[in-house]
Amino acid sequence: MEEPVAEFVAHELRRDADLSNDDRIAFVLDTYHDRRNAYFFATNPNGAREDGLVTEEGDPSLDWDTVWDVRVRRTRAGWDALFRIPYTALNFPGGGEIWGFNFSRIMRRCNETVRWTGWKRPFALSKISLAGELSGIPAMPTRRLRSLTPYVAGVVDRRESPLDTDLHGKAGLDFRYGLSSSTEADLTANTDFAETEADVQQFNFGRAALFFPEKRPFFLQRSQIFAFGSSNTTLPFFSRRIGLSNDEENPVPIPIDAGLKLTGRLGRADFGALAIQTREAAGEPRTDFFVGRVKQDLGEASYVGGLFTDIERPSASRLIASSRTYGADTSVSLTPEWNVTSYYAKTDNPRLTGHTDAWDATLTYNGEYANGRIERGNIGSAYDPQMGFVTQNGIHSTFADLELTPRPHALGLQRLGFETFYSFLYNEDGSLHEREYQYTFRALWQSGAYSDNDIVDVFDENLTEPLILTDTVTIPVGQYHFARHQIAFGTDPTRSFAFQANFNFGGYYGGHRNRYVGRMFFKPNEHLALSIIEDYNAVRLPQGNFNLSLFSTRVDWNPSVRLLSSVIIQSDNVDRLTNIQAILRWLIDAATDVFFVYDRQVGHGFERPGTRATVKFRKTFDL
Repeated sequence: MEEPVAEFVAHELRRDADLSNDDRIAFVLDTYHDRRNAYFFATNPNGAREDGLVTEEGDPSLDWDTVWDVRVRRTRAGWDALFRIPYTALNFPGGGEIWGFNFSRIMRRCNETVRWTGWKRPFALSKISLAGELSGIPAMPTRRLRSLTPYVAGVVDRRESPLDTDLHGKAGLDFRYGLSSSTEADLTANTDFAETEADVQQFNFGRAALFFPEKRPFFLQRSQIFAFGSSNTTLPFFSRRIGLSNDEENPVPIPIDAGLKLTGRLGRADFGALAIQTREAAGEPRTDFFVGRVKQDLGEASYVGGLFTDIERPSASRLIASSRTYGADTSVSLTPEWNVTSYYAKTDNPRLTGHTDAWDATLTYNGEYANGRIERGNIGSAYDPQMGFVTQNGIHSTFADLELTPRPHALGLQRLGFETFYSFLYNEDGSLHEREYQYTFRALWQSGAYSDNDIVDVFDENLTEPLILTDTVTIPVGQYHFARHQIAFGTDPTRSFAFQANFNFGGYYGGHRNRYVGRMFFKPNEHLALSIIEDYNAVRLPQGNFNLSLFSTRVDWNPSVRLLSSVIIQSDNVDRLTNIQAILRWLIDAATDVFFVYDRQVGHGFERPGTRATVKFRKTFDL
């Protein structure tokens, strides 16, 4: 990479950190040459490693990790990188092959991207159908992946109400076995997630359920095979339902005794299966979870698939002993720009009666100067995927969105955006649930600075049940009409100091709500990073007034790519809750980790009441 050393932009050292604001080189390997799925690898001038999976030409999922290494050399002429990826890290057909391949170089100081092949503005490196080819690849070694990763951990738990201290040890293992060059089995026993980052605190100002993403490594690894449909309002399978109690206000971890995950490819079909057993704990009976998924390729960029989930509670009463979900989905690529996706899912739960199905159909367009989406969907009132996630039940929805994205060559602009969308939600009896329309103007500069402004965001809401906001403020049943506005901007994210501000203000259920979000990022060098976020809401309603402050700060100190640490502090003034988490990770080598984790919670909390300190040693052995 020929680039003056003084002009490098390289802030990150952490594994799978967001390298989008750094200079970097990235490449994809389509080992099956199916022109839709690929492995993704990237690094920056610091040698930070980033790896993931591209599924159906979507953005790379960085949840996938494997054992590989990269070495970076800086010289006066620039920098170069040498990647070392074992054959056992990849799945591929046997024999001599042709692989899809593409790479890109990103120079953030001028926001310039150079790609080997398939350059089109609307598409990223993950547009695998536009990749080139590597031909003449010889037959690969037949040695299959076999690795054993045991761990041992010491834990000190201190609870403050009632006062109690518990010192105990834990041990478990993960076993990964390549059944063939295209199929892999992962076994886990007495699974531990001590090093998983805490959830970001949220406050619900509406009727839809809040979504907390999965962060646990075993469930994230190759999780894209279980992705279903394209709707963001319901997920038939959501792995966070496994290993957490059903208490929505304060779910607690449920120990996982054992689990088996099978993923692979047979011909032109991808498949996955996951079986988990959790022990009896926190008022929950011993439970067996199973999910199966298959996707059959159609043509060059389309597929049809199916999904099945099952929950069995052998010791529970008949009404809660089992729950199943069945689903089918498809994605049809009409052209590189036009795509149609749809799904149908149904649940089988003896506790509920009514409409137990959900469906969705979406038409999307992604072009150079415009993009848009039209979506119709329905979620039945009794649709209850107990291994899934649903925002709201009993809803018919229609959504239409159009954004024009001209690229003027003036004022350092990269792109403008003029967007409008309309959203209509109706209850099953045909009455209005919610109607929203919005007009937005955006601007993105070559530096990465941006402005994102909602000129107007109009709501018509029909509350059929009271909306509880706090212990003292409840919005009554009724019809409400109000409008909101937004002014947002952010500075160049490649600078050592960057700032983002969001001002959202206007009506809110017969009153007013003003929201101010400020984000400050300070990265003086690749070893130190500080972020501070304040989310402040001033709510004024006929039923009462309150102010909500969600504050978080994070400090990352990374002396090298082998020694990484972070401290995260979160607090809010409504629940008077403060979470503190500190994680130190020492990568002794590519296969050996030591973790030191400290969790403390003050107030009544979400997952970790009291204080917990953990020391964990983990090592991977190739067998």
